[in-house]
Amino acid sequence: MYAMKITRPALITATALTVAAAAIPFGAQADESTTTAATASAIASATPSAAKTAATTTVTQTVEVAATPEVAPEVDAIGSIPDGDQAGLPKVIDTALRPEASGPELQNMPGANAPKADRASTPQNVKPLTEAPKMYGQTKDGKKRDQGWYEWITKLPGGEAVSVYSESMGRDIPVALIRATDANGNPIANAPTYYLLNGAGGGEQNADWIYSAFANVRDTLANEPVNVVVPMEGAFSYYVDWLTVPEENDYFKGPQMWSTFLGTELPNSIEPYMQANDKRAVSGFSMSATSSLLVAEHNPGRYAAVGSFSGCAATSTALPSFFVGLTVNRGAQGTQSVTPENLWGPRGSEYNRYNDALVMADNLRDTGIKVYLSSGTGLPAETDMFGYLHNERKLKPLAAAQNSSTLKVEGGAIEAAMNACTHDLNTKLTAMGVDVSFNKRPTGTHSWSLWRDDLAVSWDQVIKPALGL
Repeated sequence: MYAMKITRPALITATALTVAAAAIPFGAQADESTTTAATASAIASATPSAAKTAATTTVTQTVEVAATPEVAPEVDAIGSIPDGDQAGLPKVIDTALRPEASGPELQNMPGANAPKADRASTPQNVKPLTEAPKMYGQTKDGKKRDQGWYEWITKLPGGEAVSVYSESMGRDIPVALIRATDANGNPIANAPTYYLLNGAGGGEQNADWIYSAFANVRDTLANEPVNVVVPMEGAFSYYVDWLTVPEENDYFKGPQMWSTFLGTELPNSIEPYMQANDKRAVSGFSMSATSSLLVAEHNPGRYAAVGSFSGCAATSTALPSFFVGLTVNRGAQGTQSVTPENLWGPRGSEYNRYNDALVMADNLRDTGIKVYLSSGTGLPAETDMFGYLHNERKLKPLAAAQNSSTLKVEGGAIEAAMNACTHDLNTKLTAMGVDVSFNKRPTGTHSWSLWRDDLAVSWDQVIKPALGL
């Protein structure tokens, strides 16, 4: 009798099929008057619990989070709600299966001969944000709901809600700030800046760092001498400069020029506004784990450290391109399908490879940057189990069961794929001599329990020392 050999390509292919199936919501979403979807997230109890991953990592033990009388709600499941064009999934699959571009299609790099990005100081582009941005979708009475972070950011020491004007996108971008402050609550000048990027759902789905990890952000960063900056727009965008302008909806509000905004416009505006020094770092999770790497790679030498939590650096090969397609199509809202070609043209083209963080990792060589990578294996951890969600997080039985199912099936499949991607990046960076800390967890699904832990672990061991603190 022959035993079937489970090869890595076969495993990743099976994972891709599982993710594709999971991208189609099973059953109806929860009532729009709540802040959850049955297939994606559930609101936790008012008291945060320890971030128990049931795993000892190669970097650290899991970090405990202190309780507080007042804390924002926290989701348990994956970082976005499947809200896209389900009819467009076949187009996403077809795009991923096409052969790489050839001939003239390869030469599609925009602005290849453009001058270097302008580093002019523009603090005047920062304004107080006086009204909460709106979430995706509508309630039953046809009204839009406020994004939750807007209320909670001011509960943090130095917390501010501001807008930063983007000339490349022609609009104001909402941004959450946590200013470095002294013991009296006064802003500190000459502090470094830490940019935190949200995952696929972002502020538009309340799947952001402030609303979904409030206690962890507070306990890890709020009393540190560092300015924290969280852009609150950009859901499903991959935070890159798109070649096309998508049809407008609740997520896509015009041109998508996030590489320009994150790499130039935002730091040029927000750092002078905060009187920050020239030290900075950037981290992201899930979708933005790729984006954080690209920000550092497209601006070599500008960042002291970068964190990539549960991400896939590659974008220009078939399976990673498929994962990108599933993500960006979730922002289509049934209007028209969105594929990776909308972002960077045909797979394998010059501009696609420019936005492949595995390819562009060469730009990190000899820059002195410190890199934190992390991934689970996709095997369920304690935090993915019904008993934990029901007994510790105090979710109702149905919500606990739905969350546990989503975490084990969709979250497990996604994280298994991210695990393979992260090992590839770690291998390349290590061979190049880049200073890498790789948090290899033996368990863990694609979920907030990992990313909350990563925030504290990466800060203590990589980001904080790199910023000179």
